[in-house]
Amino acid sequence: MLPTHRSKSGDTYEGAAGRGNRDAVIVTIGCFLCFVAVRSFHPIIIDISKTDGKLPYGKATPCVVNSAVDVVLGSLLSLMFGGVAGLRQCWDPVPLKIFSAIAVLYAFGDFMEMVSMSAMGGASYQILLQSKLVITALILWSLRGQRQTLLQWNVLLTIVLAMSAFVLLDGAGGSSAPFRPIGLFFVVVKVFFSCLCAVLVEKYLKAYKDMPIYVQVVQLKFAWFWATLALTLTFDGNVREHGFWDGWDWRTIIVATSWVCKGWSTFLVLKRLDSVLKNIGEAAAILVIYLFEVVVAKHVSGWLPVNGKDFRLTVFLVVWVVVLTVLTYTMAAPNKSSAAAKNS
Repeated sequence: MLPTHRSKSGDTYEGAAGRGNRDAVIVTIGCFLCFVAVRSFHPIIIDISKTDGKLPYGKATPCVVNSAVDVVLGSLLSLMFGGVAGLRQCWDPVPLKIFSAIAVLYAFGDFMEMVSMSAMGGASYQILLQSKLVITALILWSLRGQRQTLLQWNVLLTIVLAMSAFVLLDGAGGSSAPFRPIGLFFVVVKVFFSCLCAVLVEKYLKAYKDMPIYVQVVQLKFAWFWATLALTLTFDGNVREHGFWDGWDWRTIIVATSWVCKGWSTFLVLKRLDSVLKNIGEAAAILVIYLFEVVVAKHVSGWLPVNGKDFRLTVFLVVWVVVLTVLTYTMAAPNKSSAAAKNS
């Protein structure tokens, strides 16, 4: 009979390994649910902050506040865990220059997201966000020469057609936040910047993998703050005329908080999720947002400034077509092809 190997605590190594695997699964499930929740409620919260279908505040002002808060939080964590040396690491000029350049592109993406959400509802935005799969495929083709199979291109084309069908049906249903065609342009621009940044971040995070995540956040968010502020002051006439805080109320504060949660979950949670789970989570978020709009919103309209939608079977079926087609592409595509969209 073979001897049973035991750890210092008296457990067998096999038992310890089994518990370790179970713990890893539980953590992964928790991270997945957290990711779905953040990706679902972020557009919903932005929708709730609207007045008569429009954002009453400077569109990107919550993004500016988010970046400032992230720099402060990251610096405090660096000082807490690394002391003065840890704080100095945040301002190491070599990686700071690299991450600052990427952050400027991310800032454009954030600005486009808020402009997009001002032109459409949360469900339409989350549906159109799936265009990242097509744009990522094109970016990887041009930058790395990584080609998609004919099956994958066929699935991507199906996603595009299903997204178009949803937008047309949802717009025809008298949505409280009707879709405007210019919103599609803003979404595509936002997705392009996000996917491009994801490819660059994936490369340089590996180059600086020994750098703590909170240090990386500071290095990204410092230039992110200034770029977003510059975009806001340049392109948002409301901010220039009435001031940075014009239109802010408790809803806007929650929007800014949602941006903080989304950012940190992107850096922390996604480290536990592979690209397959991320794409599944993005697809699940579509269903959560749609069900909120047709089920929950009507019941909370009395105490929240949100209008629900009538349930329409045709729209619901198109939502499922988009979700299932995204899942089909996720299962058909190799992991590397979708990994570049990891941080979008």
